[in-house]
Amino acid sequence: MQYKRNNSLMITSIETVIMGLVLIFNHPYDDPTRPVFHAMNLFQSWPMCASLLVLGGGVLILTICNYHKHFADFVATVLMAALWMAYLVTFFVQDAFLQPSVSVATILIGFVFIRILLDAFFHFERGVWIG
Repeated sequence: MQYKRNNSLMITSIETVIMGLVLIFNHPYDDPTRPVFHAMNLFQSWPMCASLLVLGGGVLILTICNYHKHFADFVATVLMAALWMAYLVTFFVQDAFLQPSVSVATILIGFVFIRILLDAFFHFERGVWIG
């Protein structure tokens, strides 16, 4: 069976690596007196940025090598969706506490998450990428 390369997952993995790099070099202000804001700020700390880099880099290598065994595309899509959903919720809660409107970063993260969901719902059949 001839498999197609999952280009959408490749673009999402590049976005994940870039987001990890941006969060590493962008040190946000932390206010320990506000517990919710302090807890949400943990998503922008070094371990979470490292998870973005590792997962994004791993999925990028997976898609460049066109590896399709052991439901690798499906597992990578689920992991990417979970990570982007966590960041969407985090940025949305942070926006709710900091400003009266939703920021552009939250909207863009939402679009990436929606693209991952659409990709998962319409391009997988029994866990196998069908292009």
